[in-house]
Amino acid sequence: MLYIRKLMKEQNEHIFDSAVMLESMAESVLITDTELNQPGPYIIYVNAAFEKMTGWNRIEIIGKSPRILQGPNTDHTIFNDMKDTLEAGRVWSGKTLNYRKDGSEFHMQWSIVPVKDDHGKIIQYLAVQKDVTQFVLTEKRLYESMEAEKRRLIEIEKTNNKLSKLIAKQNKTLDLFKKYVPEPIVNKILKQKDEEIRQGEMLEAALLFCDIRSFTPIAEQLAPNQVVHMLNVYYSMMSEVIKKHNGEINQFVGDEIFVSFGAPLPIPQPEVCAVKCALGMINKLDEISKELNSIIKGSLKVGIGIHYGPIVAGNLGSVDRLSYSITGDAVNTAKRIESLSRKLPNAILISQPIYDKTSDIVSTNPWDEVAIKGKNEKIKIYQVMGISNPEL
Repeated sequence: MLYIRKLMKEQNEHIFDSAVMLESMAESVLITDTELNQPGPYIIYVNAAFEKMTGWNRIEIIGKSPRILQGPNTDHTIFNDMKDTLEAGRVWSGKTLNYRKDGSEFHMQWSIVPVKDDHGKIIQYLAVQKDVTQFVLTEKRLYESMEAEKRRLIEIEKTNNKLSKLIAKQNKTLDLFKKYVPEPIVNKILKQKDEEIRQGEMLEAALLFCDIRSFTPIAEQLAPNQVVHMLNVYYSMMSEVIKKHNGEINQFVGDEIFVSFGAPLPIPQPEVCAVKCALGMINKLDEISKELNSIIKGSLKVGIGIHYGPIVAGNLGSVDRLSYSITGDAVNTAKRIESLSRKLPNAILISQPIYDKTSDIVSTNPWDEVAIKGKNEKIKIYQVMGISNPEL
């Protein structure tokens, strides 16, 4: 210690006077000479904090280079600008992994200050050092935690993207399914247990059949793609009317539309809804014909038959393929009534049960009782001429 003080006194009286202060500092301090080229610089002083931090006794370390603290994992690139910075008289700072005397690693951050004499000449370098291992490890753990969280969020996002694509695909499938099966039926099936899906039920509903008159001669004059286009336009515009009056399309068969009112779900006044729907479909024909005037001449004509009665509704088929169907005598009767209108363009024919529920809102032309194929007794038929009380 006397030698160090003597050397410090010879080189700089100010540092000698500060030796006691340096000894009492909590931070590690070392002082070197000005030989920055390897193997220098050489240590001429370390304080007690340096000994505690590095494990090196000052007697062992004095005369050695601070490079002795470096090891295999020391980042030497941080020293690239050190020599030029210090020789220019500026403060240099750095942080890297260093090694204690026992070979254990620790992270050290330090600043090196050029010490000048009264003439401005650099005579020593004073380094103040700090063990920042805990800070670096905490920072590393925080970084790793953030990276792990980032990876977790990325995985969640990937999973969400997969789920979103799956949900979008399922929704697309469901939307497509609803184009083939009435939406109330789809919603009902989704709520049913597997064993309930193939069970039928007895309902009462108003049933409407609508056919295009002279469809075959019209189709024979068109190309296949024109026939498809015509039917798609016809079905689309008629569907708007049907939906407006709470009808459910059960089938498109060729040029025929089969609609139920009150099945699969009950609705108020199904008979009234059916008749108003039929009148709306007739009124829609002019608009449909204008839309198709580039491929067909004149206006489309239809025939409509409506009946009300009991039906059997349910999912029919095998375990591999099901179809929601409405069957029963009332269905056959409605179809037979529609067939009676073939020679009456845009005629709406209704049965007695429909007339009984709608006579106060429609004007009709009664027919004589007619025989219906498949039925033993004749039935009363009415031709709807229009709405008699639009306010109802």
